[in-house]
Amino acid sequence: MPPAKTATVSMDATLAAIVAHPTRVRCFSILAERTASPVEIAQEIGKDVGHVGYHVRKLQEMKLIELVDERPVRGAVEHFYRAVARPFVAEEVLAEQSLEEREVFTRYILQLHVADVAQAMDEHTFDARPNRWIIRTPMVVDEEGFEELSALHAEIYERTFDIQARSDERRVGTDDEGISTMSTNMFFEMPARRKPAPEQS
Repeated sequence: MPPAKTATVSMDATLAAIVAHPTRVRCFSILAERTASPVEIAQEIGKDVGHVGYHVRKLQEMKLIELVDERPVRGAVEHFYRAVARPFVAEEVLAEQSLEEREVFTRYILQLHVADVAQAMDEHTFDARPNRWIIRTPMVVDEEGFEELSALHAEIYERTFDIQARSDERRVGTDDEGISTMSTNMFFEMPARRKPAPEQS
């Protein structure tokens, strides 16, 4: 599987490359949500179009975004991009994939997470509310415990969309534009802890 290994190494390197500049983070975040041109992105974030175009080209070189449309505008051609799609994959589908295929999907999602966190930190919204959550909990569990925790995180995923639906219903017919948020949910196996070597007498 040499091609998959090469792709894995390449995607690893992009985690740092995405957050190399705040503008690149904004471009990637916008294109992960919708199709847009460098001109539209520049207008939205208040940056020079040449500056934005440079970072869009870098994202394209890293194969994180793709050209999806071209439109003639006043004698020129405006290019429209969108992040390469990696849809949510259910556990049943993941079970049929190889480890390399699952890792490609995981690295893509991590790239989005890195971009989201970097943007929120740069614009000081991550810690703006005291009821935000960021938790890291190392644990050792048995197989039954792993299954229970996996089911818990699946439930959190489902309840997240229920809450969003109820929120949307409450905002209908009001001037409430809503609060832009990001929900992150991860649960995975860590490498086994190495036992210290016995002391030699």
